[in-house]
Amino acid sequence: MQQLIWDDLRVLLALARAESLAGASDLLSLDATTVSRRIKAIEKRAGEALINRDRSGRSQLTQIGQKLADRAEQMEQHAHAADALIGNDTPLSGTVRLTAVPFLLNRLLAPRLTEFSRLQPGLNVSLIPDSQNLSLTRREVDLALRFGEPREGGSAVLAQKIGRVTFSVFTAKDAMEVAVEDRPWLVYDPVAGHLPQAAWTETLARQTNGLRSQLLIHDLETAFETVLAIPACAVLPVTVARRDRRLIELTPQSKIPDMARDVWLLRHTDMRGIERVDAITSWLIEADLFR
Repeated sequence: MQQLIWDDLRVLLALARAESLAGASDLLSLDATTVSRRIKAIEKRAGEALINRDRSGRSQLTQIGQKLADRAEQMEQHAHAADALIGNDTPLSGTVRLTAVPFLLNRLLAPRLTEFSRLQPGLNVSLIPDSQNLSLTRREVDLALRFGEPREGGSAVLAQKIGRVTFSVFTAKDAMEVAVEDRPWLVYDPVAGHLPQAAWTETLARQTNGLRSQLLIHDLETAFETVLAIPACAVLPVTVARRDRRLIELTPQSKIPDMARDVWLLRHTDMRGIERVDAITSWLIEADLFR
């Protein structure tokens, strides 16, 4: 049986990263027909299908396809290391898929990603909202940012605390039709009652005017936008809310001590040593985004 060579495997690796034949062809500067022909040749040698296409048209690797792509990525890392030894350090390329709750992505990470892009112009960062519930252990994403101590993946997942987000109470500056002391609290739907900020809000509501908004929320992103739209009080991260001139910070007579949540960075153990993942991991830690 003819052996697979690097030129074959790098086509499969490009397909794993781009999730489409067109995307893989762009990464490799090959036409899509050539990529398709090379994939079919690899499948013929492997004796089984290596990709499946979902309803959206994305190309998803089968289990054996993912294993081969993982091996190809290791080969790529060794090639980069060899180049570095002889002074030919190759710029990093590919895509890093990162998932988090929308608030972390939209308000804290996305505004700073241009800094990372200047450092690594060849790397793409795919930001995936946590509502899709993508998995590190199934290799659907490379990295995950989580509020609170992680419970997923067991020993297969590496977890590192990289920041701490402090919360306070805010309301809209211009919603003057309702006095601040008479504004209801923006509370969470019971299905999201397990969130610490949901419990803090309920406690503060009981300790103050006891008023609760008829609009129930599920997440911080919705809370942020809603408190700008209606006269209400909301518990929000200070790192973002204090910078928004449309909001004012309140100091309730009764305060809850230590309204803060830790931010954890998670990755699969197999991602150790993968340069594109190591690059953004180091940047996330050094950038000090979550404080």
